[in-house]
Amino acid sequence: MTSSKGVSLIICCYNSAKRLPQTLLHIAKQHLTDTIACELIVVDNNCNDDTVEVTNAIWKELASNIPIRIVEEKTPGLSSARHRGVEEAKYEYIIFCDDDNWLATNYLQKSYEIINNNNHIGVVGGQSIAVSEIEFPDWWDKYSFGYAVGKQGNESGYADKRMFLWGAAMITRKNLFLKAFTPKYPSLLTDRKGNELSSGGDSEYCARILLMGYRLYYSEDLVFQHFIESKRLSVEYRIKMFEGHDKSQEVLKYYRELINYEKTNYKCKARNTIYLLKNLLFNRHSYNEAKEKFSILWNTSFLLGSNHTFSRVKKFQKYLEK
Repeated sequence: MTSSKGVSLIICCYNSAKRLPQTLLHIAKQHLTDTIACELIVVDNNCNDDTVEVTNAIWKELASNIPIRIVEEKTPGLSSARHRGVEEAKYEYIIFCDDDNWLATNYLQKSYEIINNNNHIGVVGGQSIAVSEIEFPDWWDKYSFGYAVGKQGNESGYADKRMFLWGAAMITRKNLFLKAFTPKYPSLLTDRKGNELSSGGDSEYCARILLMGYRLYYSEDLVFQHFIESKRLSVEYRIKMFEGHDKSQEVLKYYRELINYEKTNYKCKARNTIYLLKNLLFNRHSYNEAKEKFSILWNTSFLLGSNHTFSRVKKFQKYLEK
């Protein structure tokens, strides 16, 4: 699948009417050279408020030169909404702007320059500044990282060792996104669904990008404000959100094993494969749990492009299916 050079900015919405005005205002203020094509795609993910009406009214009032399209995605969840937005995108470079992300005026321009000038970069992330309508609680500094707030590195550079970048204001490539998640190899994790605080889809995408041989890059020049609603600053919300983060680690840890596996030579790969399988079988996993976790490893391995190194794993799969 080929797409034109340019930027498709995607906002996925679930009852976003109250959050969108500032988000759209910051997009309308973008300083973008005339040579860079751009579009705004708003994905209506089962909204039951006036998100669509607010979007149309505000964008008309702002009189931006950036063309806008509103598309529907009936399957609930951020992951499904993002996939729909990417499928609809005209341009190769994708920016996932959450409905509470306020992009700096140079965000689109700098994002385009970074990813367009580096063909080996698959995902780019920036730094965010937290803002809210109320004062941040005493515990904020300790837990703010869980809200995708702050810097993602000490300085600009590759973030491969970190193994993930936030989905908030993430920049990537359309062809890579559609290759990473297909009907045959769907996401094993999911991002938020309505009021559910499931997470991990962003980290899983970054892991698959690394497995495909591309790199992650953090730029401190890419800055956005992340608006945190007051309801998200309650202790109850925080606990529920971090439970979602912790649950996703049960899958993400196997991606990390795979990434480290691919970096080793053939003899080490064979040794590491046996180590992984022993962990699955004997490290407090029942037979069914071992089979489920193996499926995660096996499905993901197809993205490596060197599946012959998993010959021993394939034999183990046949053993499990007896």
